[in-house]
Amino acid sequence: MKQLGTPQPDSDVVNKEPRVLLIGYGWVGQYMGKLFTEAHYVEGDGIIKTQVKNEDDPQFVENCGKYDLAIIGVPTPMNPETGQCNVSIVEEVVNKYKDCVDIFLVKSTVEIGTCDRLEKKYNVPVCMSPEYVGETLGHPLLELDRTQFQIIGGNKYATRCISRMFQKVLHADAQILTCESREAEIIKYFENYWIMRRVGFWNEVFQAGMMLDANFETLRNGLTLDPRLNRTHSNVYRDNRGWAGKCLSKDMPALAFKMRELGSPLETLEFMIEQNAKIRKEYNDENQLMPNKPTWKK
Repeated sequence: MKQLGTPQPDSDVVNKEPRVLLIGYGWVGQYMGKLFTEAHYVEGDGIIKTQVKNEDDPQFVENCGKYDLAIIGVPTPMNPETGQCNVSIVEEVVNKYKDCVDIFLVKSTVEIGTCDRLEKKYNVPVCMSPEYVGETLGHPLLELDRTQFQIIGGNKYATRCISRMFQKVLHADAQILTCESREAEIIKYFENYWIMRRVGFWNEVFQAGMMLDANFETLRNGLTLDPRLNRTHSNVYRDNRGWAGKCLSKDMPALAFKMRELGSPLETLEFMIEQNAKIRKEYNDENQLMPNKPTWKK
């Protein structure tokens, strides 16, 4: 009997990928590389490299040429004093690569208004696309075969171009929402705010159970029988309470700073940041959870 080989798609149905440059090749950049498999990437050393499959050593690109899209996934750390989001690295790479890139797509979480400002300053399209590639166990959005979605914020021409690029690497069930860059920036912050409040809620259920001699698992199972609740972010670890991580630790103070700066503070957010910092004091958390001089303490 004839042995079947490895199934391969016909070349006629495989779309040619756009020329993509991944600026920042950490967790987010590598995930984007799974979508745009022919992309080049650049790490902190500034050298552009190709993704070479089944080899340990990347190839170097002597002449970067012109890229249709550059996806930015560089750090945007918290200002340790005020909590403000530091977007200097994002601005640095836009300035550095603007002459060889048609459109930039920022996956880093940036201060609200950043993409508009950079687009006007450097005269190149700068769009925003929130990233949802978490690092928690079993994160559902890490699997490429699940339904994917992309939110792309920017000017209409640029978002249409980027949408077409993603359509070439996503399946037909994947939804693409286009909007203004400012709206995409806000969506990212409040998605993290929602996660923070979910984690905080379940920690309070856990605390109440301890104080009232009730089993947390029974409480959780009872609460989630209500279809309006679910088990998302409901794990509470006795030896690792509260919320932390790379994103929430910097993004929540940054959102609090921005809203206080605008004269419309989110006082519940500010209170929850303080309470979480108190809970986390007993753990060896490497991430700074509170700015040294929070604006709401002035």
